[in-house]
Amino acid sequence: MTEGETGLILHVPEAESVVGPWRSRHDSSAPLGVPAHVTVLYPWIPIELVTDDDRAAVAEIVASMGPLELTFGGFGRFPDVLWLDPRPSEPILALTRAMARRWPAYQPYGGEFGDQPIPHLTVSDTHDPGELGHVIADIEHALPLRSRVDELSLLVRRADCWVLEQAFPFASAVPQRRARDVAGAADENRGERVHGRRNRAVASLDLGLDVSQ
Repeated sequence: MTEGETGLILHVPEAESVVGPWRSRHDSSAPLGVPAHVTVLYPWIPIELVTDDDRAAVAEIVASMGPLELTFGGFGRFPDVLWLDPRPSEPILALTRAMARRWPAYQPYGGEFGDQPIPHLTVSDTHDPGELGHVIADIEHALPLRSRVDELSLLVRRADCWVLEQAFPFASAVPQRRARDVAGAADENRGERVHGRRNRAVASLDLGLDVSQ
């Protein structure tokens, strides 16, 4: 891994209390600041080459989809990886396909696992999953774990750690943010009108004017 690497991920903060203690010991990315997540596209464009148009394209793709309601109800295993299985997986795969179509030079995992790699939330990548029975037993009692994912996150490698640099909201989060902006502007306008009426009332006292109209 090199500085400036990027990835597009689904951050799953609800999983931290369940898998966090084990990830810190068994997931090589956790000590570097990578949160519990499901990868959508890695690697993506090196951060120094990411343009405003790239960011806008990501935002447009994400805003065309609704939030993801995910349930992690069981485990999966690769040869050296133990992971939680997010369901439904199709919306995640659809998002991966959309990103890979937009940036064909950046296929998931460099194309190593095909164009539709299995979505997963890594718990351990440092041991044979068959030797992690105690980890499975501890996590299993907290399943199913449910998470509503409202945004896609841009993860960037900076020096010796990874940071979440930008969030791209799914469809329902965009109107909510705009509504808050509009409400704030309306409150500000109401405040200006009230302030203006007060000033006119003060003027009426000083000048004997009728400002009731």
